[in-house]
Formats: sequence, C-alpha cells, structure tokens
Amino acid sequence: MNSNKPLARIALTHLVAKKRQTIVATLGVMFGIAIFIFQAGLITGFQTTFIDKTINTTANIRIHNEADKNRKSIAGKLHDPRKDWVVVRNQKPREDDLKIRNGNEIVKIIERHPDVAGVSPFLASQVIFKMGIAQQAGFVSGVLIEKEDLLFGLSANMKEGNTTRLLTIPNGIILGAGLAEKLGAKMEDLLSIISPMGVTLEMKVVGINESGLTEVDKTRAFVNLRNAQKLLQVDGSYITDINIKLKNIDRAGELASEFEKRFGYKADDWKTANANIFGVFKLQNMVTSLVIASIMIVSGFGIFNILMMIIYEKMPDIAILKAVGFRNGDIKKIFLMESLIIGLFGGILGMGFGFIITHIVGSIPMNIKGFVSMKYLYFNQSPAFYVTAFLFALLVTGIAGYLPARKAAKIDPMDIIRSK
Repeated sequence: MNSNKPLARIALTHLVAKKRQTIVATLGVMFGIAIFIFQAGLITGFQTTFIDKTINTTANIRIHNEADKNRKSIAGKLHDPRKDWVVVRNQKPREDDLKIRNGNEIVKIIERHPDVAGVSPFLASQVIFKMGIAQQAGFVSGVLIEKEDLLFGLSANMKEGNTTRLLTIPNGIILGAGLAEKLGAKMEDLLSIISPMGVTLEMKVVGINESGLTEVDKTRAFVNLRNAQKLLQVDGSYITDINIKLKNIDRAGELASEFEKRFGYKADDWKTANANIFGVFKLQNMVTSLVIASIMIVSGFGIFNILMMIIYEKMPDIAILKAVGFRNGDIKKIFLMESLIIGLFGGILGMGFGFIITHIVGSIPMNIKGFVSMKYLYFNQSPAFYVTAFLFALLVTGIAGYLPARKAAKIDPMDIIRSK
C-alpha cells in the first residue's frame, strides 16, 4: 500500500471507536500546551517588565567611588607581614571620602563618547525623613533634574506634581510613592531631612514619583544637587555618582570595564547591579520548564496507554490487515498517525485555550507590588511560545506512539489466529 489515505482512515476509525479515551488524551495535550503558553508568557512577561522598568528608570552604567573595606592599618603598612605579626586592637575606622574627584570633567568626557546617550551627575546620601511623628530611613538623590528627567523619564512616572517645580522651588523635594505613603506625606506638605552630618533641611513636597520599582520607591527622594551638597556640608563640585545612559544597552558590560580602567573608579553595569534578581529569573525558568515537561510527559503516558489498549483490542483487525497485504511499516504508520492526530488536535486546541486564558487573566486588575508594581499581569505573547509548544506536543505524542506502533507492527497474524 503506497497511499497513506487508507491508513489515515483506519487510524481515525480506531480513535473514533474509542471516543472517551481519545478525548481524555487530547485534553491532556491541550492543557499541557495551554499551561506551557500561560506560564512561559507570565514568567517572561514579568521579567520583560522588570527589565524595561530597570532600563528606563536606572542607569545603564553607574560610576562611583567604592569604599575600601580591606584597608591595612598604618602599623601593618610599616611592617613586613612575612616577618612580623601586627595586632591592632580597637582600631577606629577612617571615614572614606566618596567624592569622585574631577567629577564634572569626567562627565564632560563621557558625554562626548559616541556610544553614550546621556550623563547625569549624582549625589547620594542616606538620610532620615521626618514628618510629624513619622520617621523613615531612606536615600536622598541630589540631581540636576533636567538631565535626570531626560535620561530616565521622571516626568512620565510622576504620580502627582511635576519635575519642573524642583527648579522653581528652592527647597522642593520629590518623594517616591512608597516613601510618601510611609510618611503620610501629600503635595505641598513640609518635612525635614536629617543627614549623617547632623544637618537638617526643611523641604516642601512638590511631586510624588512612582517608578514601578517597589523597593526603590519606598526609600528614594529627589532634591536639587545643591541641596544635597548642603546636607553633606560639601562644596559645589562634590558628587558621588555618575549615571550613564547608553545608545545600546548590550554594550553596558564592555563600556563599564572601559570607563573603570580609564577613570579609576568603580563602574557597574545594570546587569551586574541586578545580578541577584537575574539569578532568581534563571531559577524561575528552570522550575517552569520542569513543570511543563512533567505535564507533557504525563500526557504522553496517557497516549501510550490508550494506543496499547487499542492494539490489544484490535489484534484481529491487525491480523486481517496483514492478511490482505498491509506491511509492517503500514501497521506502524497507522498507530503513529493515531498518536500524531491526538497531538495535532490537542496542540491546536491548546494554543487557542492558552491564548484565551492569557488574555482573560491579563485583563483582570491585579495591582501587584513585588519587585515591580503592576496594575495588570503582562503576558509575553511571542509567537515562538506557540510554535515551540505545538512542536513539543507533536514530539511528545510521536514518542509516546512509537513503542505501541512498533509492537503492533511485530504482531504475527498466525499467532492471533491460533489464539482464536
């Protein structure tokens, strides 16, 4: 038999004769594919959202003066450690100056780099925010607001107020949304900032910013660079960080190394700064892959059992088919077709069901606050997920059908006749 049409007709007849088992196997494949699409879209959608918010609201490269945590004592420097033991008790640590020297000149040099989209000088300091009886530890970010807004789109993330008021109101402050909530602060309220130097400044709330990075919004506030310098009692050239936006973020690691060697200060790219979270992402992807593979393997066992049942019940039919001229290869094709038909219909239904549930769940307001704040779950609807899921379904069902098909092809019709 050279034509596959009779073989396909026989395969369909077998599946229709076992409607209940066929439907169960098809549903198993369908749910496996739907869960594949749902989970892969959800996990990668969240990761994409986090990366987008990180790229849009934080520096691609941050240059800063890192404190030396392994400084030797003066006595240790004067003595040869290979010959002498030096023990210094109750050593008082020296306060490090975190200033980037010639920071303004470095900013100008970096701005001329062909791969740099923008640069913003920055002064960061830990402070205590105080409003009435409410106190909260956090960070104040001293910035040139025009440059900071141009680089990180602060205006687009303003929940209340606007960034330009930081220019027109000398003692203005923009609070992160989470920080404002903790302090109970609203627009036009007055609050105090207390620096590690003991300096206190009275500030007026001129804006509330919600970047979408929950932990950042709980601790960060923006003030003019000069006000931050007043808090730390330093001169007008004092900055602790240089934030850089790149034209191509994929070069962040390479350029961070280049700037670190050139200027002698620590340079962290955005991936290094968020290495712990990317490690969590890898674990999420691994767990998701294992869950999906387990579901599909279980579906495969279901198909295997159904085909084995069909073989035992259809042994007389197999004997007749061989007697009328069907070869072993034809018998094998029949049962492989049955498994692939289940995979085909299950895959198509699974893609449709996966598409529907991702859109339904994605339209439900969630107001999630985790690593990032999201009003809705964002699903990655990449066609690659649908294609991969469909091919995976065909692969699993094909493998599940191979052994039963091979067994059916080896059946000797004479043995079946003798048993009757």
